[in-house]
Amino acid sequence: MTATSLLMSDPTPTAPPRDDRRLTIGMPLYNNAPTIRRALDSLLAQTFRDFSILISDDGSTDGTPSICEEYARRDARITVVRQPRNLNYGNFRFVLRDADTPFFMFAAGDDYWHPDYARRMIDVLDRQGDVVCAVSRVMFMKDGQQIAAATGTRALESDRAENIARFLEAGDDNSRMYGVFRTDVARRAFPTRDFFGYDWAFSVGTLQFGKHVEVPDVMMWRDHTDPSRYIEYVRRDARGPLNRVLPMLQLTKDVLLRLRIPITADTVKQLLNLNLIFHFAYLRRYHPAAAAAGDRIRGGAARVVRTVLHRNR
Repeated sequence: MTATSLLMSDPTPTAPPRDDRRLTIGMPLYNNAPTIRRALDSLLAQTFRDFSILISDDGSTDGTPSICEEYARRDARITVVRQPRNLNYGNFRFVLRDADTPFFMFAAGDDYWHPDYARRMIDVLDRQGDVVCAVSRVMFMKDGQQIAAATGTRALESDRAENIARFLEAGDDNSRMYGVFRTDVARRAFPTRDFFGYDWAFSVGTLQFGKHVEVPDVMMWRDHTDPSRYIEYVRRDARGPLNRVLPMLQLTKDVLLRLRIPITADTVKQLLNLNLIFHFAYLRRYHPAAAAAGDRIRGGAARVVRTVLHRNR
């Protein structure tokens, strides 16, 4: 078997047949030249060896494709696909849909992992049949310095409705998306179209099928992105003004209509809250005067509620 580097006219990758592979590592990349060697080196150093790496380059304009092809020539487990057009979030869907192993993980080109990461996560999935995702604790890094521990890996091991409500309530960094998943669950959970917050919809979808376990050791280091940048993505991703002022509207429709999550008081409350949080975050970024007016209205309403409650004691 030889490593493969493909320039796709029809983006349908074919993984090399390997009966002993248990894990597909999907790497959706775009302009990761400064960090991709470190990422690939840490994946190839994994003590769990029965994996393949599917790299999908989304039209990089730096040296990312040539670096990846260099690694593919050295290790037959690596396949490199160069997309003929930019897929954006669809690049994640692309690397997932061709996985033909029991387990799957996304890997970002600017992250790196402990050598035992894959082995420890798969050990959990092998032992616990009701678990669909295993993820370690995560540390955010910037320029070689620790910034903060991720908040998005906490265990969700209750019933389905409570797990989903707790996930939505947290509004965290969703680092669990880079855990190891059961492939069939990941495919069923992943959104069929692109929208802002697709990654949260994916995590909600996996919770429809089972639990998430956190391995209580830091075994993944992620590049830190300023949270304000995510609001900038709203303008890029939104289809029309309504989806700009309500950035989580498409996520809400996806989890209610496609995933059909349990509708409880908690899930409705958390979805409403999530929409309001991102609504005001968007206004503060692009329409500060409207945001200030909204804050005054919310503050006045809160004072009225407190007054009524005080009088009725």
